[in-house]
Amino acid sequence: MPTNEIAYSEALDARRREALCPPRNEAGYNAGVRLLHWASAAVIIAAWSLGVGLELFPRGAPRAAAMDVHSTLGIVVFSLAVLRVLWRSVTTAPPVEGPEWMAKLAHLGHTMLYGFVLAVPLSGMMARWAYSGVNVFVGGLVVPAPFPLPLAWLWADAHSALAYAFSMLVGVHIAAALYHHVILRDSTLRRMLPAR
Repeated sequence: MPTNEIAYSEALDARRREALCPPRNEAGYNAGVRLLHWASAAVIIAAWSLGVGLELFPRGAPRAAAMDVHSTLGIVVFSLAVLRVLWRSVTTAPPVEGPEWMAKLAHLGHTMLYGFVLAVPLSGMMARWAYSGVNVFVGGLVVPAPFPLPLAWLWADAHSALAYAFSMLVGVHIAAALYHHVILRDSTLRRMLPAR
């Protein structure tokens, strides 16, 4: 086989390997950011699933227990979001790959995600305080409302509307990550995946 055909064959094999297992971008997120991201994603999925499925639990103690778990997951989501905001304030994110408009859109999307991940659990706590005057968490921890809250229905509706809007934004976030990975073939998704 002539030398140029061997070189071509080796280059083709290298491209195939890269397509199956692309190289890691060294400018990826650090391990702490990746851990907070995926832990948040897991807890948000659990809280969302339980919140949507609350009506499936029989009224009384089973539904109250499910609500306590949902509230606890909400506090965990809120706490992780605060940690992420604090972590983000002392670290820098890798630059967005692509044109400036894409970087601005990514910044807007992430800002909105942080806003929702704080607002959804907060509105849920307000709704529960407005309805019952207390928030009950797993383990029996009872946190009374810091002040009387009127309009319980408004807080509950806000919590629901924010949760559904947040789920749509998460869908856009996932679609954007897949667009970067599959269509643009850049390292946007890979730099948030666990290090190999």
